Amino acid sequence: MQNRMYRIRTGYMVPAVMLIAITLLCIPATASVAFTTSVPQTLAKGDTFTISGTGAQNGSVIVWVIGRNYFDTISTVSDTNGNFTRAILPDETSRFSSGQYAVVIQDPGANGRPEIGYHVDAAGNISFLNRQTVLEDIGPKQGIKANAEPVARILVEGAALPGTDDILTPYYFFIEEPSVNFDQEPSTVPEGQLPNVTVGERITIRGTTNMGVENLLHADLRNLDTNSLIGSRTIPVTTRDRLNQWSFELDTAGLLPGEYFVTVGWMKSNTTGTGSTIVRVIPEPGLNIVRPFSGGFSLPVITGGIQTVGEYQIGPACHD
Repeated sequence: MQNRMYRIRTGYMVPAVMLIAITLLCIPATASVAFTTSVPQTLAKGDTFTISGTGAQNGSVIVWVIGRNYFDTISTVSDTNGNFTRAILPDETSRFSSGQYAVVIQDPGANGRPEIGYHVDAAGNISFLNRQTVLEDIGPKQGIKANAEPVARILVEGAALPGTDDILTPYYFFIEEPSVNFDQEPSTVPEGQLPNVTVGERITIRGTTNMGVENLLHADLRNLDTNSLIGSRTIPVTTRDRLNQWSFELDTAGLLPGEYFVTVGWMKSNTTGTGSTIVRVIPEPGLNIVRPFSGGFSLPVITGGIQTVGEYQIGPACHD
């Protein structure tokens, strides 16, 4: 039989997560799997999920996506060289729930006709079929738990029955809620707070995320006492060994001494994928002069009047 190589790319991401790329070398009967990932086997909910492969010799493949409260199949046609690509977009992956998911790639075999299929009755109950004969009743998709492997195994075992030439290759990954984390600071710094910084100094703020590199994060700097917005900017996601990372530099020139709230979140959502921390700006010894805020933070938009200073757009420093 022909060797087939499938590439599954998850994220943003990508590397987000992050383009998360997972390569599966699938040899029927004895499949071997090799992974190249930034966030191993993990997709942030709402990230783009791209499936691509080579070696589809029979004109098309069917992609089964099975997970907690989720079930769908997608048919895609390969080109004349057997290459295919299919993307599951954020609007769809945002419906995924946390837990293990299975992607099962189905090659219809030499006869070009898929024998393994499914039926959904009027009540929403799913049955897996082999040549129109029921393999097993699965029940409604709402009953599929966080572990998708037992459900996917039914399909794979059904394809191994005599007289069936479909080739089904399963791949398992995990869905997580999007998250943004700040790098840990020394134990001498209170939890959830960055080291103190003197007025006029620059500080690099960095952290990690499970979102892909195609994403942009959004950072806000606010006065902790008044919640007044001081500035905002967009931050790219970049790759790192295990988790993707982000960073930006905050120039405190012109900030009044006090505590400030830094929030970094996902531009696709206001409620998920957000992290925050506190930075305390302390006075420079013997200097009480405060210049207008001209720090390099406010890309690309600030509320209030906006003026351009060098490469930055800045607005009024909201000192109360």
